[in-house]
Amino acid sequence: QNQAIMTGNDNSNPKALFRLIGLATVIVFLIINNEKFTSHNHPNNRRTSVDMGNGNCKWTPPKYEGFEDIKFFKTVIAGFPSGDKRLTFVQLEALTENPTKDEWDFKHLGMSNHPFIKANYPHHEGIWGWEDAGDQVIMVVRNIKRAMVEYHDILWDIGYAKTWEEAFALVPNLYRERPPLEDFLAWRDERVFDEIKWYGWFI
Repeated sequence: QNQAIMTGNDNSNPKALFRLIGLATVIVFLIINNEKFTSHNHPNNRRTSVDMGNGNCKWTPPKYEGFEDIKFFKTVIAGFPSGDKRLTFVQLEALTENPTKDEWDFKHLGMSNHPFIKANYPHHEGIWGWEDAGDQVIMVVRNIKRAMVEYHDILWDIGYAKTWEEAFALVPNLYRERPPLEDFLAWRDERVFDEIKWYGWFI
């Protein structure tokens, strides 16, 4: 049961853009309302974190404890690095109160019962760390022109780390400042054709 969300800045075909936005909305609606998504019946049967009534809701952080024994229909959120996967899982967390875990954390910190799994796989920045835990996939495909810029921003933040241990130690540096333009241009010129090829694996 694989689904795709496409985002980007190309407005050359407005009808296609509106169709994609509509498709994305339907996909999220179906995931949240899929009776197989979870066998856990919330006492208030809530579909948003806090229902304020009259169509209003209040965002609250997901619950990071207390879900270990719940049987979830688990979702892998896959895509090219910096391809808006974070935007996707933050919305799912807000709608369900359930947390997300990164594929690398499954590999290095151990398996757990997280219902949402963030993954860059099959890109080389990803790893199949969740074993057979995923039941369905949301594939997020973003315009590569923007994804490449933000992908480099993150690499720069973590010092172009080569291992999970190095990257994990530098997580506090994420999103604190912008890299110099010359650093991005040098990386882009070295990697652009390889990244285009790897981006093609997702589409």
